[in-house]
Amino acid sequence: MYDRRSVIMLQMPFLKPGDEKQVLLEHGVRPLNHRVAVYRYLVEHQNHPTADDIYGDLKRHMSSISRTTVYNVLNLLCDHNVVKRIAIEKNEMRYDANTANHIHFKCRDCGNVYDLHTNTFPQIAVPDGFCAEDVQINITGYCPACEATA
Repeated sequence: MYDRRSVIMLQMPFLKPGDEKQVLLEHGVRPLNHRVAVYRYLVEHQNHPTADDIYGDLKRHMSSISRTTVYNVLNLLCDHNVVKRIAIEKNEMRYDANTANHIHFKCRDCGNVYDLHTNTFPQIAVPDGFCAEDVQINITGYCPACEATA
């Protein structure tokens, strides 16, 4: 069992309007409207949405956006290390604008995904000859709200 006192939840620093474009430029991505909109959505919605979540919400405000565009933008942002793909469940890919090493916690009851930042992220050694590009640690269990109602 994990000791909840050793884990804190942390929010990403708030970006001022217009910062999204600068972040994209710093990562070598041209800040076209759809790219900025998808990135801004991920920064503002730290619930680790799926591509379909993003598409559904953005479509209400941007009639010109398509599901394919959202997937293409997410792939581009991931390829340029602007956002990370998170594979918590076998059948769903989620996205996170926080690219720093941190742990993800998914509640089995409500389905919410939380960023957990510990004092130290575990260092994982790989055998000689291997080159690790990404490490993801995902925990499943019950969030405080769901555990309180159980």
